[in-house]
Amino acid sequence: MQIEVKRISRSDDLKALVTLINSAEWDADNDVDPYSVAALESYLLKQDTVFVVALTTEGEQQLVGMASGRIELKPYEHMKWLYIDEVDTCANQRRKGVGRALMERLLEIAREADCEEVWLGTESDNVAAKALYQSLAPDEVDQVVGYLFDIK
Repeated sequence: MQIEVKRISRSDDLKALVTLINSAEWDADNDVDPYSVAALESYLLKQDTVFVVALTTEGEQQLVGMASGRIELKPYEHMKWLYIDEVDTCANQRRKGVGRALMERLLEIAREADCEEVWLGTESDNVAAKALYQSLAPDEVDQVVGYLFDIK
């Protein structure tokens, strides 16, 4: 399968993209809620937002994954870093190189933006994600405890 990973901006056809996202095959492992054009456009309005999609390049174009994050500035020494928030591969496209293609593009974006580092986390029981990130030869792997505060 040939995959193109494209960085999305507000100038892209967001209506068509939202249709592709909402018709893609997601499952509980993805935790992807339905998208709307207005919400995606608002997200893309934020400075230094990174949103990429993986599309097949053979036959009818199909969305096979997507990822999002932000380029952040640390409060000292003007160091930039990319925080990766989500990396999602469609349920029917796993183990075909989609996650790797998304991550490689995100790392490329970080280099282009002169980021000092890239940070992401995953759940300790997410074996597939951990294997993917390990295969990309990270410089450091930390044990992190995450806390979620549901404000609703």
